[in-house]
Amino acid sequence: MSPAQNFLGIATSPNGGTHRTYLNPALAAELPHRIFLHVGAGNLHVNNNYVRYQAPFSLFTLFTGNVPDQYRRNTGNVRFEPDYTTEILDGNPKNATIWGDLRGPALQMRLGETGGTFTLSSRLRGVGQVTGASEQLLSALRSSLNASALFSIPSRDNRFTVNTNAYAELAASYANTLVDLDGIRVSGGITAKYLRGYSAGSFVNRGLDYQLEAGTGLNPNPSLVVTRVNADLAYTTFLQNRRLGARTLFSPNAPGSGFGLDVGLSATIQAEDSDSKLELGLALTDLGGMRYTGEIYDVNGQSIRFQATDFNTANAGSFEQIATVIRNRLGILEDVTPSTFRVGLPTSLNLTADYQVGERAGLSVVYLQNLKAADAPSVRQPSLLSVVPRFETRLVGLAIPLTYINRSVLVGMALKAGPVRIGSDNLLGLLGSRQNGFRPRGTDVYAGVMLGIRTMRNDE
Repeated sequence: MSPAQNFLGIATSPNGGTHRTYLNPALAAELPHRIFLHVGAGNLHVNNNYVRYQAPFSLFTLFTGNVPDQYRRNTGNVRFEPDYTTEILDGNPKNATIWGDLRGPALQMRLGETGGTFTLSSRLRGVGQVTGASEQLLSALRSSLNASALFSIPSRDNRFTVNTNAYAELAASYANTLVDLDGIRVSGGITAKYLRGYSAGSFVNRGLDYQLEAGTGLNPNPSLVVTRVNADLAYTTFLQNRRLGARTLFSPNAPGSGFGLDVGLSATIQAEDSDSKLELGLALTDLGGMRYTGEIYDVNGQSIRFQATDFNTANAGSFEQIATVIRNRLGILEDVTPSTFRVGLPTSLNLTADYQVGERAGLSVVYLQNLKAADAPSVRQPSLLSVVPRFETRLVGLAIPLTYINRSVLVGMALKAGPVRIGSDNLLGLLGSRQNGFRPRGTDVYAGVMLGIRTMRNDE
């Protein structure tokens, strides 16, 4: 939900402004500008370790609406065939994350020479995530239960979680130097967040036994027979038949609210009269959680039969629809009395190191470690390690994020042109297709407009 402290091609730059604050609030103490204005930025990220994309057209072609007619139906809609993805069958538990992150208007300013740095920021986040699912179960669902190789083979004690969360965030941050010795500055920072939640869902499965049955007759209908299930299910219905527009965002009836906190430390090491410096950072981000009003169910049952039609797009197009299918098959009555449930934030430990060579070149290393338990009702920040070399002037810049995440290596690129930033932490995910031989496991793209005003050097 990744969650998502990424934008690695922007956040690792000393001129990243409010994006650095999301990574570690203490880094704002080294803000090189008097004022940093953030107009807005958006990020779409998809990553998994279960399937690879191998369509004859790239995701970039798909997103921009330039798919050739030969891959479209008569209606003009893109035809997406089953062989456009291929499974990764390596025996490992499967994880998948999709998130959208809209970072809204923000203002960051220095409060005099020694008053520190103050930041106001806004954000809208939406995350869907599957953690720890088995290959066998996913293969069965992917084939609409028609995986003959899996028929009549019992599968026991499957454990996995599914979590979704969509919420807005208003935050205030403060950072300042705590210790200033010869050549070393130690800074601290804190961010307090007010959270407004619009949708959440959590399915924490602590044990699932099942097997596939082929069915009988002239038109056999395969089924998934659950012989035991033990899970917790909670979800909201506020966004059903609603668009996430301004009226919804400011609705007093939004079902969730909560608070979050980021805390961080940084140390800057710079010799006197040297243009090079080393900056180290440590932060805990997204501490806290939200409380939602919705429906809660204790899912326990035996001898439950699911048909392939239960999982088609008409019945399983959203978390709420899937939850309704599960509830109906189990014979659980609808929870007509509103209940409250808590979901956590994607808490992570963030370690950073940045070596600035002169005024234009630098190298950053970022390590993000998920701190949420596997069975927690919460989206997670996928753990990752990234190395980001960069070259940047006041007007233009280039960064190349090289990231290890979910057992794969991603190559990205981010460009700066005046106040505009555009990039991807997974460039091959955007461009890969069957035609060029790259078979990505996800994609990532971001863009934004931001501007630093009155550099500290120019004011001196």
